[in-house]
Amino acid sequence: MTQTLLAFDVYGTLINPNAMAEVLRPTLQDQAESVAAQWRASQLQLSFRRGLMGRYVEFSVCTRDALDVAIAAHELEVDQATRDDWMAAYSRLPAFEEVDGALASLVAAGYRCVAFSNGTEKAMQQVLEHAGLAHHFDALVSVDDIKRFKPDPVVYHHLSRRMKVAHDNAWLVSSNNWDIQGARHAGMKAAWIHRDRTALIEDPSLAPNLEVDKLDELADKLAGMR
Repeated sequence: MTQTLLAFDVYGTLINPNAMAEVLRPTLQDQAESVAAQWRASQLQLSFRRGLMGRYVEFSVCTRDALDVAIAAHELEVDQATRDDWMAAYSRLPAFEEVDGALASLVAAGYRCVAFSNGTEKAMQQVLEHAGLAHHFDALVSVDDIKRFKPDPVVYHHLSRRMKVAHDNAWLVSSNNWDIQGARHAGMKAAWIHRDRTALIEDPSLAPNLEVDKLDELADKLAGMR
């Protein structure tokens, strides 16, 4: 029997980018949450725009540029050494609390798990090892292989080719609504980890195949679909 492939988005799904607020707090105090939120939003916006324009750069460049945007938008003065420290902290972000146990359960249930990210393979390796999650994955699949960003359909087809799996036997697992819709548009199945309750699926024709609140609910949901 062919193993079902589960491809996990990393940032926002496994790793908690909102934890950056605590890294920023000693310097920015009450502005930490606002700057962290804008940093994340600008990071995604820059990757989307550069992807549309065909101006690919590594995701870490988008992250660095987005930090500068967030600092400028808040009219803050932050020295270069502090910015470098904050960038380094991105590779030490924690996992959401249920993730380790949930991944262990999915592997034990016979699913083939891979990490699948807009970040480079090196960046994925660093953050997943620090969070104690790297051992759960058979492979780390990066968009850097083809110099395109999710949600470009080409990226999801690259995943299937790289893992040598039929496209309809692969699931994307993501907390990002744009990622879910990208995978569905490309013909993949998708499981939405709906962490942000304000997020919506704007195009109903690209709705996920299943939806859960947290990752530790996924194994039971998938079992019910077999």
